[in-house]
Amino acid sequence: MTNGLTTDWLAARLGEQPARVEARRRAGELVAVRRADGQLVFPGWQFDRTGRPHPQLSALVAAARAKGLDDARLDGLLTRRAGLVGAIRPADAVRREGDLAPAFRALEAV
Repeated sequence: MTNGLTTDWLAARLGEQPARVEARRRAGELVAVRRADGQLVFPGWQFDRTGRPHPQLSALVAAARAKGLDDARLDGLLTRRAGLVGAIRPADAVRREGDLAPAFRALEAV
């Protein structure tokens, strides 16, 4: 994953200080992945249509951490296509419909 929202951009969008965004990431309220250049970016799939994190995101992150997955592995799991080419990814269901059920199912299969 190389695309996503930078900490500063997300902080501005949420009306928070960058340090608060980082604290929320560490607390499991947000998912961030480190790019090759070292910068953290926040994948867009975790936000609803208003730009706010999905309410169940913390539960998903907690479940992933309980299984030993860090944010990068969780993002990889949710953005990986399953089945035939063109199959919807769990991240697509989260982003488009706000449905985290496919994400939880993908996590259970780990």
